[in-house]
Amino acid sequence: MKWILMSLLAVNLAVGGYLYWEGTQPAPVASSGVGAQFNNLNLTSSQLSRLQASEASAPSVQQRPSQQCIRISGLTETDGLGVVESRLRALEVVPSRTQVEVVLRTDYQVIVGPFASNDAARNELQAIAAKGLDSYVITSGRYENALSLGVFSNQQGAERKVSELEGLSISSDIVTREHSGEATQLIISREDAGLITDQTLESVLGAYPRAEFSRYRCN
Repeated sequence: MKWILMSLLAVNLAVGGYLYWEGTQPAPVASSGVGAQFNNLNLTSSQLSRLQASEASAPSVQQRPSQQCIRISGLTETDGLGVVESRLRALEVVPSRTQVEVVLRTDYQVIVGPFASNDAARNELQAIAAKGLDSYVITSGRYENALSLGVFSNQQGAERKVSELEGLSISSDIVTREHSGEATQLIISREDAGLITDQTLESVLGAYPRAEFSRYRCN
């Protein structure tokens, strides 16, 4: 009987000692990040290092401002308008058409005068003709009774004419004449504008040198 009591006492001491030892051990530290997710896959240390480096260097996704629309101008029915619309729709970007009043062309006119009367203008016309120059009298508008010595499509051409006249001791000026009309623009909504990059737009419009686009704030 005595030896049974001694055995039970020894067992109780052993169990109590084990429980005391377990309570003094530090709690295990949970692994985190990529290592915690992939250690169970038995990855080598080099594979794990490459995976961690890839995770650290992955670029974050940046969205375009939500209030930007896109305006495309410079296209006409005979110069790419329909083609560009089709290309955009193929990219799941749906443009809408809008009509706007724009300056279609600017002319640069070289004039002498205006003069006080039509008779004075005709007298000057004869004097200029005597120097071998062609001109005509403007009979209406802001420059009535001035002489026109040429209309040019660009300012450089008009400036060359002014220099030529200066060489003949004739003082002249350049006036601009704007010709306005309606033009079609394509508008891409702010929802679709975030789906297409500037580089893609440049590629879509690349065959049409007069076409241009811009991003602008919209509702």
